[in-house]
Amino acid sequence: METLHEDVMRARYGDNAAFDRLLSAYAPLINSLVSEYSRPADSPDISDDLRQEAAIALYFSVLSYREDKGVSFGLYAKICVKNRLTSYVKKNAQVPLSRITSLDIDDFFEEPAADEKQQPLDLIISKENLEALKKRIRAQLSDYEYGVFMMYADGDTPKKISARTGKNVKSVYNTIQRVRKKLENI
Repeated sequence: METLHEDVMRARYGDNAAFDRLLSAYAPLINSLVSEYSRPADSPDISDDLRQEAAIALYFSVLSYREDKGVSFGLYAKICVKNRLTSYVKKNAQVPLSRITSLDIDDFFEEPAADEKQQPLDLIISKENLEALKKRIRAQLSDYEYGVFMMYADGDTPKKISARTGKNVKSVYNTIQRVRKKLENI
């Protein structure tokens, strides 16, 4: 059985099975956060949207996680998911802002409970949405932009990316900004 760290590293480089295992392991966390941001009167579509946003945030946390920062992946993923849901809710005004609270410090140290039941249908929907997102990202970026994006997501600095690609640092900065704008439109 793969360790969590191995799954994070494998998923970062495109191993869908590894990401599926992470998505499954973090389903209780995602479900918990989605229910925190949902109201009983909300339509199922809103919960589905929140769940999709959470899966996207988990994917981006895989791409941007840096082990050398001294934070566990679980904590990092939780913060990324919570931040993404907060942004989504604020942007779409689905939940009154008074219900959006900052993370309690105790929440930072909780890992998802292994014995919580997972929703298989939710996992399938999230996987399909993630695959669609990956395809949309890849389709929006040129080969060079995608390469810079992946190196940047791995934590490489623009200077290091410049050295690896043979492009000047200003060109790398411009590419990163272009990629950000394209990804915001997705």
